[in-house]
Amino acid sequence: MNTCPIKSAAAPSGPVDAEAFRAVMRQLAGSVTVITTESDGQLHGFTATAVCSVCATPPTILIVVNKSARTHPHIDRRGVFAVNILAANQKGIAEHFATKGDDQFSLVDYTLSTRGVPLINDAAAHLECEIESRVEVATHTIFVGRVIGTDAECTAPLIYHDARYGQVAHL
Repeated sequence: MNTCPIKSAAAPSGPVDAEAFRAVMRQLAGSVTVITTESDGQLHGFTATAVCSVCATPPTILIVVNKSARTHPHIDRRGVFAVNILAANQKGIAEHFATKGDDQFSLVDYTLSTRGVPLINDAAAHLECEIESRVEVATHTIFVGRVIGTDAECTAPLIYHDARYGQVAHL
């Protein structure tokens, strides 16, 4: 049963209200990821759902990062990042990387890739990427990454919908 109070928010004379937009976007369920990178010997990461495949040939994805996120300059400078698609049982990791702790990786099991980028252990999948291009859009940067490494486990991903974590239900 849908209890969502979203109403039509057509705005013929101006832009859609930001709150109305956020309410609608909360209805877009997405896999929960942790975007990671390494810069100057330090590991960085943050929780994100703004990840999308672009094309299969060549394998390319995009991530969207707020310019105010503390990981943004490290991804931008290093040019390499990983998308760790979290497993259904990794809600705690998602919440951990959504906070602003100083040593985010001290409580998380991870492995460094051959390029030095942290890959979270037991994640549902990993995509390691090199930045091909950047697009600035208002407060965010869209990083388009060429996929240079992958792996996947046979496990369900963690899902985020309407400000709640969940898992895939097979109907």
